[in-house]
Amino acid sequence: MKDCCNTNNGKAQNKSPLKKWTNYIVYTIIAVIVIGALVLQLSGKN
Repeated sequence: MKDCCNTNNGKAQNKSPLKKWTNYIVYTIIAVIVIGALVLQLSGKN
């Protein structure tokens, strides 16, 4: 049991930085798309 938990924790720690960066990238892309859509709509009305 302890060996399995240790190996799982090691894998999780190795993957967590990649998950953080991928999450940041995905959220920034979504934010850029949403902000861009809002700017286009506001500029189109004017």
